[in-house]
Amino acid sequence: MFEDTTKEYSSHFPELQYTAWPSGQMASIAGFGAYRIGRQNPEHQISLMKALMSGINVIDTSDNYSDGESERAIGEVLKHIQHDIKRSDIIIISKYGYIEGESFARSQQRKAENNQYPDIIELEQGLEYCIHPEYLEEQLHESLQRLQLDYLDVLLLHNPEMYLMQKHLFEGKSLEEIRDMFYINIEKAFEWMESAVDKGLIRSYGISSNTMPLSADHPHFCSLEQCLAIANNIKINHHFHVIQFPFNLVETDAATELNQEDESLTLIEFAEEHNMVCLVNRPLNAMRNNTLIRLSDNGFQEGIDEQALIEDIYQIAMASDTFVRNIDILPYDQKDRDLLVDLITSVAELQTKWRNFSSMEEWHTYRNMILSSMALGLSTINKLQDESMIQWSMNMAKQLASITNTINTYNTVKFNQIAQRNAYIRSVLEKAFPGKFTGQPLSQIAFNAARTVKGISTVLIGARNQHYIDDVLEAMQKDIPVLDRVDWMGMKLH
Repeated sequence: MFEDTTKEYSSHFPELQYTAWPSGQMASIAGFGAYRIGRQNPEHQISLMKALMSGINVIDTSDNYSDGESERAIGEVLKHIQHDIKRSDIIIISKYGYIEGESFARSQQRKAENNQYPDIIELEQGLEYCIHPEYLEEQLHESLQRLQLDYLDVLLLHNPEMYLMQKHLFEGKSLEEIRDMFYINIEKAFEWMESAVDKGLIRSYGISSNTMPLSADHPHFCSLEQCLAIANNIKINHHFHVIQFPFNLVETDAATELNQEDESLTLIEFAEEHNMVCLVNRPLNAMRNNTLIRLSDNGFQEGIDEQALIEDIYQIAMASDTFVRNIDILPYDQKDRDLLVDLITSVAELQTKWRNFSSMEEWHTYRNMILSSMALGLSTINKLQDESMIQWSMNMAKQLASITNTINTYNTVKFNQIAQRNAYIRSVLEKAFPGKFTGQPLSQIAFNAARTVKGISTVLIGARNQHYIDDVLEAMQKDIPVLDRVDWMGMKLH
């Protein structure tokens, strides 16, 4: 029914690692995670093109990523490169469940018409959740239109444990009763997805869950063992083949927590035993105590009012842009005009550069360049002896000084904390895996560590620019050890 040329595609990249899926498809060990990807930034699509042309043939998205713009961007890229890469070379995964943005507006309209989706729940203002077949079928139709495709390779339920987290829905019910209701919803979805396979709309299906790796007695635990039993009851030759879950240097449960088969196997061990595809997400973005830890030497730090800073940078950039567009009416010679345009350009660049510096030295060099340009610009403007223009430039200089001071504070905190945190992570790494990852950048260690466990098929990397693709391609060239549950038990951060 489905053409498959992934083996031929993978043969063009002998230096990369691929794994065989139950479908027979060959999947790259690195996958392109399309969270926060959209059409508004050309760099996102260029990054995806580079990934596909470099041997990465797994794309993971969701109907709610960037309110559908992620799928639209992917569709445009696939259309653009169709003469070089065939649809059948690629494995495309999407996920459904969250209702927000355009989908939320449609849900509200249905409610107004007394025709709301069955089994829908409200998570928060403007955000709902549903995996009922009626909703899934509507979303699959919309998703394929955005992707400009006839079928998905994999359709995943997107964090179905959302049902387990709504305490107000289950007052007076035991955990066992709550779980029974939860798995009834899973069963309905699986039955519909089997029918979607029969219709040629998807090749296989599965679950993306943050709670599958957790202990079996956790109230939000989603049991792979029980989900697999549901699939087996629906159809002997079912198509429940894929699971996705977080696994990284901080969140190690998928490789260490014995939560399957009477607590005798980990999630990854059980999945491998049953020939299931394991997709790892968030290898570089770990969550600990509801705090994001960026596993990279170029991470970021929350600690200032970023939104206010972004607005200040935007305002000064817009004012500078207006000045440049009117520079022709001012009595400057060409040399002075060029100097002022260079100044304005560097100020405008702050909108994209301000939190992307890799060290304090790099930031200081850039800051000094801007402030020196500003000093020269003020000198040039003062030649005009135009009081209103001088006042405008002085206000701009004052605002720029304030912005650079704030960015300086931001970077001081960022690099001090990142350095301390990463030094600690590396010390734990060396104790747990002595000599295994010496000399690698932390981002590459995080990626490579996630693929050390037997049974992992693909590690998904968020890649909004080409730097991430270059980094993961370099990481894949490195030899990695095979590590088991005992090895990973030593990777505990305190």
